[in-house]
Amino acid sequence: MKVIIPENRLDEFFFKYLDSKFKDLEQVKGRYLDIVFRFPGEQAGIMGWSKNDDSNETFLSIYYKIIDDIFSLIPIEKREIVNIIGRYVENRYNLIVNDGSVYPYKYQIDN
Repeated sequence: MKVIIPENRLDEFFFKYLDSKFKDLEQVKGRYLDIVFRFPGEQAGIMGWSKNDDSNETFLSIYYKIIDDIFSLIPIEKREIVNIIGRYVENRYNLIVNDGSVYPYKYQIDN
């Protein structure tokens, strides 16, 4: 398993939580996304990674339910939760997300 280096104590706390929660995630090719992360046996994804060929940007989309689950643990700004999950996925799965965007990690409501 790849060693994940958190940026701060909050990252460290959530990275440990995410490691326990997401340790068995499957990565599959998606219909609209390059990689879809889902729990084994589930049809619905919880996150997706995609590359925009036109602009050469890459994005991580995180479904809102995951953000709400984490928000119920500790009420920090939801945008910060999105950023923590994004850093975690980048580190754990060695994915590149475009740093030039104001919000490189997106979140969406539908599943």
